Amino acid sequence: MLTKLKLALLIAAPLVAGAATYAAAQGSAPSRQTLIQKFDKNGDGVLDDAERADMRAAFAARRAAHRQAMLDKYDTNQDGKLEPAERAAMRDDLVAQRFQKLDTNGDGKLSLDEFKAGAGRMQHRHGRFGHRHHRSAPGAAQGAAQGSKGAAPGQGMKL
Repeated sequence: MLTKLKLALLIAAPLVAGAATYAAAQGSAPSRQTLIQKFDKNGDGVLDDAERADMRAAFAARRAAHRQAMLDKYDTNQDGKLEPAERAAMRDDLVAQRFQKLDTNGDGKLSLDEFKAGAGRMQHRHGRFGHRHHRSAPGAAQGAAQGSKGAAPGQGMKL
């Protein structure tokens, strides 16, 4: 039973993350305008160096608080860092929490309607810069098209 649940969670997590990322890209994430309104102290509509520094400090404080909360909860040996087993426990717990949020009727299964509704509600960011680091470099599509046709063995496009 537990193995089936873990397997279901492992399969559902990337799907939920992808759908939630799509929903976030559609406008549910904080906009640039919202950030400017929050950190623009002089009201000129542009963040100057001091305002950017304040924004960075606020983000750093938020990350530090989140990191400390994770350490408090999952650092069982109290060494100030998460060992591989502690990280695995954290991932399992977070995946189980996400699954429980999606499973609105509590039957232990995700229906398509629950999945769609949850994907619209959840916000998931990929890495520090969102999706910007996933974009192709100029000419990458051209290189990919040529990668398997005219390239010598072992000289295809590197990923």
